[in-house]
Amino acid sequence: MSWMTKALSVTLACAFAFCSLAQSGPLLEEARISINSGADADGSLIVRVTPSGAAAKEATVALKRGMGENAIAEAIAEALRPVLAPTYEADKDGGEHVKIRKTDRSAANFSVAVMFNVPGFSVIIDK
Repeated sequence: MSWMTKALSVTLACAFAFCSLAQSGPLLEEARISINSGADADGSLIVRVTPSGAAAKEATVALKRGMGENAIAEAIAEALRPVLAPTYEADKDGGEHVKIRKTDRSAANFSVAVMFNVPGFSVIIDK
């Protein structure tokens, strides 16, 4: 990993921590992350799932230039699975979508935040 990639990763992590303290999203029972288009450069993407009243669960995904929307969605789902289990699950849904849901109805609702430093695509979070 080059010094530039490391510096970008540290900067991204600090910015994400700052933004997370300043904002909180709506609490959801399930969420869908949609990736629009592919990555135009190498970089990082962080997904933070924060259960109500509990510590945040984070997954970091390394993105490569030319990575398509389906590959980005698959990488997000793979990174989230071990972080969220056993209370929550993440699955690639319909190509460029990642579905996050509770595995137990009694589990706390959660908020989702996504931050990335790569141009070329956008992320939509919805129910």
